[in-house]
Amino acid sequence: MPKIKKIKAGALQFVLFIGTVIAVLLLTFVVLHKTHSLFDKKTSKTVEVIKKADLGLQYAIQQEMPINDSVQLNFQLDDDIQVTSIKSYWGIFEKYATVSQFGKTRFLKTALVGGGVENDFPALYLKDKNRPMIIAGKSKITGNAYLPKQGIRPGTIGGRFHQFTSPVYGNLKNSSTTLPALNPELKNHLKRLLVEETGRFGKNAVRLSRNLRLSNSFESPTQYIYGDVLRLSGVDLRGNIIVRATQQIIVSADCYIKDIVLVAPEITLENKFKGTLQAITLDKIKVGKGVVLDYPSALVVERGNATNPKEQREANISIEKGAMIKGIVAYFETSEESIFFPQIAIAENASVFGEIYCEKNLELKGDVIGNVTTDAFIALENGSVYQNHLFNGTINASLLSMEYAGLLFNKEKRVAKWLY
Repeated sequence: MPKIKKIKAGALQFVLFIGTVIAVLLLTFVVLHKTHSLFDKKTSKTVEVIKKADLGLQYAIQQEMPINDSVQLNFQLDDDIQVTSIKSYWGIFEKYATVSQFGKTRFLKTALVGGGVENDFPALYLKDKNRPMIIAGKSKITGNAYLPKQGIRPGTIGGRFHQFTSPVYGNLKNSSTTLPALNPELKNHLKRLLVEETGRFGKNAVRLSRNLRLSNSFESPTQYIYGDVLRLSGVDLRGNIIVRATQQIIVSADCYIKDIVLVAPEITLENKFKGTLQAITLDKIKVGKGVVLDYPSALVVERGNATNPKEQREANISIEKGAMIKGIVAYFETSEESIFFPQIAIAENASVFGEIYCEKNLELKGDVIGNVTTDAFIALENGSVYQNHLFNGTINASLLSMEYAGLLFNKEKRVAKWLY
């Protein structure tokens, strides 16, 4: 008979232990592989959700959408990602918030949107009022110009003749008896904004104090600061905030202000102030010396059919020497009254990078990098009023970035700024 060898119990336990370790390792590798696979799928889906939010926003700004109403966007793609967009206004710009969602994965993109710069973006559009435009001094227009049928010719003011060989360095086209029309829905929004009741602000109202620090995301409800006469001094205000006054707002140079909206009958930005804001008024905006407003800022006076008092001689929007505005300067008035003083006055050495839109008289002595659209030019020199005269001001559309987004005419829209 063969001899049977006995195996020690310790050896069997060792074999079982090794087998268990191998089984655990194999199970760990299987779980790890499964986890990596699920993580890769989730990451891939998250990337798709983010891309779809961006696609949705670009799609939404090209569509006709109702204001303050959530619209679900249909891309006819079988990927179970839902995309909705809400269009609203922030000052003179449109604001779009687009949400892309798949299950519990959600991504939001919010953007400030304005009218884009087209290839034929003109340097000047002057309304045809059956009289020629006169250009004098060191004035220069670079870019295409829409002018009255009577054209443009060199002239002189106070013995200062036009200094250049050509009045316009670009193509000349005929303008019409009306200015290019702004989006009427936007103009109605500005009118409503100016008469909005402060009583409805409720818990979103914030008390103003000298050293107030307030930052509010555009994903949150708008916060409001309001009063009769408000002086902003030493404050730090950023984001989704509207400051309203029944009489006047004064902004001192020691403020840090970014992306907020100011609403009042009269707004003053004191000398050397720097920031990014939109000032929207019924009557006057005064921009002091050396003020710098970064893009996208806006200065807007909306008077509707109100008329300027005949004794008034100050401009409704005055921009003093050394000031620099990056964005929009606009004056709206539907009154047909003849007025013999400027509604927008740009001083020497002041500059605007963007657009000036004026439904009455513009006195331009500074520089515009972009476009000027105006009912008429005016020059006040030596106690005399020179109608439809451009004196010492320059306009150059060729230097404006193609990424600029400004006034909302019926043209392609573009993102002016991504909001936070």
